[in-house]
This record gives sequence, C-alpha cells and structure tokens, in this order.
Amino acid sequence: MDDRIDRLLALAETQHATVVELGRQVTRQAEQIGLLVESVALLLGEELGAPIPEAGQEGDAPRTDMDGNPY
Repeated sequence: MDDRIDRLLALAETQHATVVELGRQVTRQAEQIGLLVESVALLLGEELGAPIPEAGQEGDAPRTDMDGNPY
C-alpha cells in the first residue's frame, strides 16, 4: 500500500513540475507576442504617416480650448 501512495505522490509532483514549466513557457510566449504586436503597430503607424514619438517625449497633441487656442 505504501508503494502505491509513494508512486501516486511522485506522479503528482511530476505533473505539478510539468504544469509549472508550461506556465513559464506560456508567459515567455505572451511576452514575445506582446513585443511582436507592438512592433507591428509601430510599423503600421509609420506606413500611415503617423508620427512616432521619440523615447521620453509625450505623444499627446497640444492642448487647446473650445476655440482651438492652445493653453
């Protein structure tokens, strides 16, 4: 009986380790997909002529009031 319990525990530990590793792989793939989507969005913006802000610059348009005057 103890042998069966030991084998079941070993199988459970192996499955847990497998699930943890799969989770890590999914996380890495999600990060890579996010970078790919960001790159494609930047390239599409360049193709459409949308300005791409430089690092450290704000990408927002200047603020204007209801009459169009900047403030």
